[in-house]
Amino acid sequence: MEATTTKKKFQFPDVYALIFILCCLAMVLTWIVPAGTFERVTEGSLTKVVAGTFQYVDPARQTPWDMLQAIYQGFINSSGTIFLIFFCGASVAMVEESHALSDFFTWLARKLKGKEMFAIALLMYGLGLGNAAGAFANIGVALMPIGIVMASSIGGDAFLAFLIIYYGLQSGFSIGFANPSILGVAQTMAEIPIFSGTNVRVVCCLANITFLYIVAMLYYRKIRKDPTKSLNYGSEFRSSFEISAEADHTMTKRQVATVVVFLLGVILCVALTISCKWNAQKIASYFFGMMIVTGLVSGFTMNEIADKFIKGCKPMIYASFITGLASAIAVILRQGQVLDTIVYVLSIPLNKVGAVAGAGLMVVVNVIVNIFIPSGSGQAAVMIPLMTPIADLVGITRQVAVQAFQFGDGLCNLLTPLNGPMMGCLAMVGISFPKYIKWAFKYLMMNIGAAIVITMVLQAVGWTGF
Repeated sequence: MEATTTKKKFQFPDVYALIFILCCLAMVLTWIVPAGTFERVTEGSLTKVVAGTFQYVDPARQTPWDMLQAIYQGFINSSGTIFLIFFCGASVAMVEESHALSDFFTWLARKLKGKEMFAIALLMYGLGLGNAAGAFANIGVALMPIGIVMASSIGGDAFLAFLIIYYGLQSGFSIGFANPSILGVAQTMAEIPIFSGTNVRVVCCLANITFLYIVAMLYYRKIRKDPTKSLNYGSEFRSSFEISAEADHTMTKRQVATVVVFLLGVILCVALTISCKWNAQKIASYFFGMMIVTGLVSGFTMNEIADKFIKGCKPMIYASFITGLASAIAVILRQGQVLDTIVYVLSIPLNKVGAVAGAGLMVVVNVIVNIFIPSGSGQAAVMIPLMTPIADLVGITRQVAVQAFQFGDGLCNLLTPLNGPMMGCLAMVGISFPKYIKWAFKYLMMNIGAAIVITMVLQAVGWTGF
């Protein structure tokens, strides 16, 4: 009897595996790349690289044992960010434990039936502006049934639900002007005031929401005119959600109170962060307190709040641990004294193209990186320590460098198959990633192209955000 062998199909590495591979490559680089260093000066709260001071030094090659210790140190260095992600996520999860958010959006969709354009705009702008502060985080999968109900009630398909809910959430999240877990982390690492430059980012965020709303409207009008243009057309996919358009989703007084308290709490946090220049510690502490308050308003006992806190933290473990692991890459490169060498080499082509073109190039680099590391905080841990000194050397303002990171990280979330929440939402509406990307690619490229131009313009005018 002949033995049959089954060839294993190639699988792209998980994000954890990918970052560990990058850690190994960073270790190898300390054996290949010459060690070097810049002189640094402290001006106020900013630590800047002094241009023209790069020099080669004795090698500090890293071993596998050094790499393992660097991973541990990476988690220590990222502890503030990790707890910020945990507490923000748990706070949002606490609200959804009472189904207050789900029932609120379902009730709203039913009340606005017959006013389709307004209803879609209200949801997308509401989700977008809320997620600009990280209020809804990655709850797209939880809210997708609501979108399917709404889409079906106005003659749309399941994919329209994806556009309303997920594009709505990402429209604000990708260019969030008050997102503590992405923008706050990046600005803290770049050593600039947290949530500075808000005015410009609000305009960019509103423009992005509007653009993605137009994309959703164009699709809706197309399938209403010709149902065969639907991405779901000819598919046997049928939603298995029990929520129906006829179901009664009247909110209880306690649910209304929970939603009101939560939304007011988020608004207050944003206001205090901007006015009092709160750091990650204060923001995380605030969200922890708000989690307890919303839990009590929802009618949960302290034991139930404790259980739901642990439950709310579990979905955030993935992103949080990516942050710690990704931080190890910079630790390895820094300990091996090759980080400055890499910065020096990368600064050479940027110097040749100039600060304005270099700012646009930073967006492109971050888009590419985000394809492989979809976690915003994880990407910040890898890229901001590299981009900040390059920006100082080339003459790009740190605010523009952060914006280049934010554009590249956020806008690419609609593009990468390594984005777990997006892939989950696509599965819920019965659309494969290849079919989705074939349809969306032109819109996403337009969005990224606009981001590159905006970043270059901001650098051209010398935007500092202060």
